[in-house]
This record gives sequence, structure tokens and C-alpha cells, in this order.
Amino acid sequence: MKEQGCRSIYVEVQIERSVIKTLEKYPEKIREHIFNHLRKLEDPYSAPDVECLHPKVQVYRMHIGRTYTVIFKIYKDLNRVMVLNLMTIEQAHKRYGRYH
Repeated sequence: MKEQGCRSIYVEVQIERSVIKTLEKYPEKIREHIFNHLRKLEDPYSAPDVECLHPKVQVYRMHIGRTYTVIFKIYKDLNRVMVLNLMTIEQAHKRYGRYH
């Protein structure tokens, strides 16, 4: 998701309470794997496997492996990324469609 002419920026990553509750249901090994990927959102423009879902409102998705998808929003003016949702890739494709 590199934006042309943009340098790396580091932002605060916040996670919605509902995402935390979902994560609490997963085994520790899976939680660690997901949190390792969420840390990459501290530099959202260089995070791997990120795709824009809604450019006007800065909503993106990031696949985590071939199993999970995180939906997040970038608040440039606040230097913040908010993780809005965590779901399986199948659920994300049903909800948002497939993007190439």
C-alpha cells in the first residue's frame, strides 16, 4: 500500500474493544500471531498485504496469513490507526467483496 512520495510514518495503533473480545476467544499462539501483524500497522503505509477498501474514509484491510483479515482506519490528522474489526478471510470477502 505504499503511497508515492510518502515516507514511513509511525502512528499509534488502537484496537476496538470488540476486537479485543474476539481475540480473547483465540488460543494464545494465534493471538500472538495476530498481535505481531497488528504491530506492523504502526507504519501503515509499509505494512504487508494491505489494500484500500474505501479511499474517501481511509478504511483498509490487512490479511493475516491466509486465515484472518483486519479492517482498520487511518486517521492521518491524529497519527492513529484504529483496528475496527477482525474476521476470517471468508467473512471479509462476503462482507466487503474480493479485491484484486
